[in-house]
Amino acid sequence: MLRFLGLMLVLGARTACAQTGSPTPSGAMTAIVAADSEWLDAMRQHDAARIVAPYDDDAVFITGDGTAIRGRDRIADLYRTRFHKIVRVLSGGIVQEGTRAVNDSLVFEWGHGGLTYTDSTSAEHASYGPYLTVWRRNRTGKWLIVRNLVF
Repeated sequence: MLRFLGLMLVLGARTACAQTGSPTPSGAMTAIVAADSEWLDAMRQHDAARIVAPYDDDAVFITGDGTAIRGRDRIADLYRTRFHKIVRVLSGGIVQEGTRAVNDSLVFEWGHGGLTYTDSTSAEHASYGPYLTVWRRNRTGKWLIVRNLVF
């Protein structure tokens, strides 16, 4: 049920943005592309600080099971906990399917991503799915993630 609701959110964001959005500001695209391209290497290096660098201090990360994690530091803790299960990242990445500005300070990004990894027993695991990320330009003009939903 949660996956269904998440997919409906992604599809709803696509539809709403296609109807009312405007082109994504170049500053937002720079931040989005940088964060997306850094993610896999940071996962390989177990570098939680690098993964959460584009998050706002009070960002909310909603996991695939619906758990809401609030705050950059707690999101970093979530990744550190996940690193205990990941011995080696074999492949993965983030594939952005679209972005759309809601206004001059709010942007939706959606796509799919994940990774394939081995655990301490050398068993291989895969975790992939869609995502919806909300970026907001702060008072200094920096674009940061304020909401990240993974499904």
